[in-house]
Amino acid sequence: MSKLSKKGFLEKHSSFPNFHKKLLKQGGVKWRLLIEHSQDYYAVDSGSVPGMIYYKDTVSFAKKYHLSILQILDEFECACGKLANKPSPQDETQYYNWLSWFSWESLMSEVISFVENSN
Repeated sequence: MSKLSKKGFLEKHSSFPNFHKKLLKQGGVKWRLLIEHSQDYYAVDSGSVPGMIYYKDTVSFAKKYHLSILQILDEFECACGKLANKPSPQDETQYYNWLSWFSWESLMSEVISFVENSN
């Protein structure tokens, strides 16, 4: 199980370790649960991630780490193509909420890959 440690993930697998450390803290899900039930925590709109439920949490997080999230989004879109239906920045609540959720789901994609490649 030590090969599935959060430290190991952040040091050897995470594409944005400093940001992911902050995002994991914001999410509020114990690492053990994330790796044992990673598929259950992927879709943040399910309400399963305590730190990503309320607008007050998601909006403030995305505002604080806006540039980091935009960097992750840009890399994703360069690799996969532009995402359709992104909220307009003019609707601040939806825009920042979406950015927080995007960053969480991006992180969880890496966590799922980490778990699968460690088995």
